[in-house]
Amino acid sequence: MKPARFSPPTAVALLLGLTTVIGPGAADSYAASGVPLPIAHFADMAVDAPHGHLFVSGGAGTDGILVTDLDGGNPTTISDEPGATGLALSDDGSVLYAALPGQDAIAAISTNNLTESARYDTGTGTRPDSLAVAGGTLWFGYGTEGAGGIGSVDAAGTVTVRQDSGSWPVPPMLATTPTPSGVLAAAAQTGDTAAVVTYRAQGDALSRQAAKALPVPDLSDFAVTADGQYLAVPSWVNPSADRYRTSDLAVDGRFAEAVASKAVAVAPDGTLAGCGCTYAVRALPGTGEGFYNEYDYESPLSLPAHGLAWSPDGSRLYIVGVDASGGTPTLRTARDPESTWVHLNGGSTTTPLAPGEAYAFRTGFHSPLDLGAGESLIPGTVRITRYDAADPDGALIPDPTTTRADAADFFGSYHVAGTAPLSGPLSFRVDYSGSGHYGPAGQTFDVPVAKYAPTMALTAPSTAGRAAPTTVTGRLTWPHAHVPTGAVHVVKTDPAHTSGSSLGTVPVAADGTFAFHDTPQVGGANTYAFTYDGGTSYLPVTASAKVQVSRATPSLSVTTDAKSYRSGATVKVTAHLGATYNSRSLTLYDQPAGKSRTQLKSGKADAHGNLVASYKVTRNTVFSAAFTGDYRYAPRTVTTSTTLTPAVRTATQSPFTTTRVGSTTYQVFYKSEVTMGFNLQVTPRQSGGCTTVYLEHYYSGAWHQAASQTCVPLYSDGWYGYARSLKLYTSNDHYRIRGHYTPPAKDAQTTGVWSQWTYLTVRPGSPS
Repeated sequence: MKPARFSPPTAVALLLGLTTVIGPGAADSYAASGVPLPIAHFADMAVDAPHGHLFVSGGAGTDGILVTDLDGGNPTTISDEPGATGLALSDDGSVLYAALPGQDAIAAISTNNLTESARYDTGTGTRPDSLAVAGGTLWFGYGTEGAGGIGSVDAAGTVTVRQDSGSWPVPPMLATTPTPSGVLAAAAQTGDTAAVVTYRAQGDALSRQAAKALPVPDLSDFAVTADGQYLAVPSWVNPSADRYRTSDLAVDGRFAEAVASKAVAVAPDGTLAGCGCTYAVRALPGTGEGFYNEYDYESPLSLPAHGLAWSPDGSRLYIVGVDASGGTPTLRTARDPESTWVHLNGGSTTTPLAPGEAYAFRTGFHSPLDLGAGESLIPGTVRITRYDAADPDGALIPDPTTTRADAADFFGSYHVAGTAPLSGPLSFRVDYSGSGHYGPAGQTFDVPVAKYAPTMALTAPSTAGRAAPTTVTGRLTWPHAHVPTGAVHVVKTDPAHTSGSSLGTVPVAADGTFAFHDTPQVGGANTYAFTYDGGTSYLPVTASAKVQVSRATPSLSVTTDAKSYRSGATVKVTAHLGATYNSRSLTLYDQPAGKSRTQLKSGKADAHGNLVASYKVTRNTVFSAAFTGDYRYAPRTVTTSTTLTPAVRTATQSPFTTTRVGSTTYQVFYKSEVTMGFNLQVTPRQSGGCTTVYLEHYYSGAWHQAASQTCVPLYSDGWYGYARSLKLYTSNDHYRIRGHYTPPAKDAQTTGVWSQWTYLTVRPGSPS
């Protein structure tokens, strides 16, 4: 069997390159809904189409035979037929035979008036169960566990047992062809295998043809094909598609698929009914591959033994489902079971379609039944009609192209080519006539037609020289072949054209590529925006590329009239700009330590290229000058720094008097004063700064450090006081003292500063 045929419709469509749209409903739409049967259990059924009867027996525990019309309606009961099991119709259909194992009898019932016309006694303990009419004689399987046999009832009503020369360990099950013949088969479960015997029946004579144990561990039903040449033996445990020849019970070929079932039935034309999946029944062709239709019987029901029967003309298949206990019999009637459903798959090989775009529409088929031998395309005729704005009522496509069947496109396909409309919808109606066992199908396929945007990619250099040639290339990409329509427009934005300037259109090659050449005259960021307008068929798409075009570096400086200032001093700041092209604008900024930068002055450079501003300095300050750039000169910013030197005051505490040594004035202290005090104040004061005091002693012709106090924070008022005991000084020697202010290491607002030296001498005793 070819696995491609069993692919789901979607998978088949993908293999065809199609968009799948499912056609008519599956087979169950042809089956009547389940009809509950007014009988406790199910044993067997027989179809009497000429008289419009369906006979159903219920086995042990039932009292009669149920009779309905051919749809399962209008039920009535043939009473006084207790425990009826196997049913069979006479060759002319005038008599229904019913096995009554509990009565050791077989009832003959007229199909005209539904009354019992005869009852045949088969002998005490025979318990007849399975019936079949072959060679003009009624045959029955009988017996109990451990002893069984085959008996007959001839036209005169004579009952004969032990018609088979062999022995049966259990009552055998009988089967014959669906139409009168001399073929009879019997089977019984014997351990892990099924014992099967075939016979030729002529009159009341029965002769063995073949006997064999078949690998069937769960025998529940079997059937003889319509031509009498093969047996179909189902199994749920060990399903097989093997056909067994009735002449020798050898395997000879295979049915369309394995019969995994508890029941099987053959139509007069050879169609097989069996189960291929849980809770479902399939109708299979006598030869070939695949199946016609599948019918479910609704979980939790299942198929019982003998639960399938065909109408004599094959137009209906009767299916009975029962619950786990064999009760709740429900009938489903499948009409036209030998016509398989056909699904249509179709679509465009280009999705979506743009207006005016070329397409190739294809329609393929999906069905569970394989093509016959020698067929290269599904039989029947196919009509494809196109609908669009120009032909709203449809235009028949006269000669759609056919593609022969292959592994991916199992049933073959039809396809047409054309151009999508510029506006409005597009659809195709596919009508398949059906042929032979293939049912008709029809489906309308809407093919989407809409403008969509292609993608655009650009390639451009990141930098380029001013007044030098540069090229930007691009590519438009469509998901498939496209309509040559529309144009690409270019707009450039640069410092001279901040709102953009149009540079015209760019020709686009057939493969979607284009190239734009430019010689930029303005430096800085040159942005090229490319817009494809879409033309009549596509949506517009835009992409841009930025190229940094080089500019000369201008000469620019910023200076101050000094590098260091005292608090409150005025700084003269001068920015000087060299040659430029079309801008002379400058901006001066100041940024005091610990504060943000602010604009000091903005304007055009004067005739000498200068921009001058004044600034009252209060702390260390960075001054900067900025040129914003022009068409040919790049922006530039330069800086310079100035510092603030703080003011420092010193004072000694209570010197007695002063004296001069040469040109130097000395403060005079007496040791009786106990302590010498030295005070220092820094303005402006800033948090984190500190003061160091140095005391030096003059001897041996030079000054030498005598004492120091290192980096002590100032008081909150900016002062710092240093004290030293006078007894530590050498009487009448010369000393000097000074302080140094060190600003904080971070965010310093001023520089450091030294105070002046204060000279002093210490005399012994007290002043007189």
